[in-house]
Amino acid sequence: MIDVLNDWMLESSRNFNVIVGLTMILHVVSIFTLIYIGKKFGKPDERTNAIYLKITSCMFTTQMIMITIFISLVDNNMEYFRQLFILFEGIVFLVGAIYSFRLYRRDFK
Repeated sequence: MIDVLNDWMLESSRNFNVIVGLTMILHVVSIFTLIYIGKKFGKPDERTNAIYLKITSCMFTTQMIMITIFISLVDNNMEYFRQLFILFEGIVFLVGAIYSFRLYRRDFK
């Protein structure tokens, strides 16, 4: 699948720009969601520090899984490996945002 995505990006600059644009949108939405829900948790104390630690732990685990997938699936002759790596990082932030939203709904609603 990664080779297909790389070949698709190589076809034209428009395809490349679509991937870069989607990656940036993914990053921005995920980071703003993390910040917004972090503000809704309240002032830092023992309770919120435990919640932030859970979110960070989930993101770190996802980061390790994504790096493992990236290293095992990406060839050394791939043209746009940096864009794929940044896309994987965006997925890590998305997982963190989803997990923080889930914790917020479970703890506060």
